[in-house]
Amino acid sequence: MVDTNNEWILARVGIRERHIVDKGVATSDLAVEAAKKALAQRGLGPKDVDAIIVGTVTPDMLFPSTACLVQHKLGAEGVWGFDLSAACSAFITPFKPERNSSPLARISGVLVIGADVMSSIIDYTDRATCVIFGDGAGA
Repeated sequence: MVDTNNEWILARVGIRERHIVDKGVATSDLAVEAAKKALAQRGLGPKDVDAIIVGTVTPDMLFPSTACLVQHKLGAEGVWGFDLSAACSAFITPFKPERNSSPLARISGVLVIGADVMSSIIDYTDRATCVIFGDGAGA
């Protein structure tokens, strides 16, 4: 779609590959899979989660939050959550020291997820941005 090749991209941004989801895959779908993997790695389940924070600029919809959709899809009944829209820094924002003065400081089971389906908003005819962004999630 744009005048580029792998060598050009690698030399300028250092990215070797980008992942693009199949049609119909939502940000919450990626977030749930990342959450399941993170919980399994720690020997935890949905009942061990007290709150869910999802950092995303590509929510499934504006309301309800992606965190609420993740809560439902995980089966984490009674868990509250919210989305942070802070682009690349949204995944690390909940770990900032200021968190200690927030209600989050009083709970121990916070599931933090960074997830985006950037392919839903990227202009693939703009070489300046389309080579940088892909779809993915981490928890």
